[in-house]
Amino acid sequence: VVSTQSTGSSGINAEYGKQWYQRRVRQLQSTGTQLQRHLINLLHDLNLPGKCTSVDTDLEIQTLKIQIITNVTSYCVSAMGNSNVIHALFSPELGVKKGNSLNLLISLLQKALEGSSHHSDTYSQLIHKAMHVNQLSTEEQRELAGSIMVDIDKCSAIQRAKYAELRLEQLADTKDKELSLYTQLIESLVYLLWRHVHHYTVYCKEPCLDHVTGEPTPKRLLSSNKDLTKQLTKELPLHLTDPFLKKIVDFCSSKTTGSGSMTASFTSALVRRIRKLITA
Repeated sequence: VVSTQSTGSSGINAEYGKQWYQRRVRQLQSTGTQLQRHLINLLHDLNLPGKCTSVDTDLEIQTLKIQIITNVTSYCVSAMGNSNVIHALFSPELGVKKGNSLNLLISLLQKALEGSSHHSDTYSQLIHKAMHVNQLSTEEQRELAGSIMVDIDKCSAIQRAKYAELRLEQLADTKDKELSLYTQLIESLVYLLWRHVHHYTVYCKEPCLDHVTGEPTPKRLLSSNKDLTKQLTKELPLHLTDPFLKKIVDFCSSKTTGSGSMTASFTSALVRRIRKLITA
């Protein structure tokens, strides 16, 4: 009798423990989903910096924005997982300005390419000025040196030029850091875009197992997925045009030397895969 009661009690405890564990998992998943949503919303709240009229305009804030957006996209890459059926973070809608959709990825990618090109030009200009600081006007030297030396009027012409050169080097270092961030951002965005386009155009056409419940996709949801996939396939060529994709390839081509050459080649390969999915 004691043995039977003990076995029954153990079974109840095991079942209770299992139910507690499942509730805890669901709670953690819910919390994680909310945190993830808030994190991705930063991509809406923080716009990538546009072209600045001055190289010294809110530099720290500008760099911080790029850093945050780059970190968020890097998180998105890791959050999707490595299986064929991904945990999609962005919906397949195009042409909508609100919500975490593919439209957001494409918009960020366009801005990142423009920003990278602009910062590259600015970086080259800063380096050129630093190497030929004596050719700058007195007023420009005073403006640059004034960022380092408060009482610039007490400086000699040689000191003023030296401080101006130092400031230009500081600005160039900042631009170089921003260029590295833009490179990482563009690579992450292209990867996210490819994984989502591949997911929606290939795996959403057929029934598959839900990544959380392990259950097959309901017929109603599968039908909805097919409609979204059809619409996405129709609209993608209008958003991912050949000139736009060529910009990405050209960007990658400029990175084919040095330590970033392998990643750039991989990104170029992803662009080819995206183009193939669009034209399939």
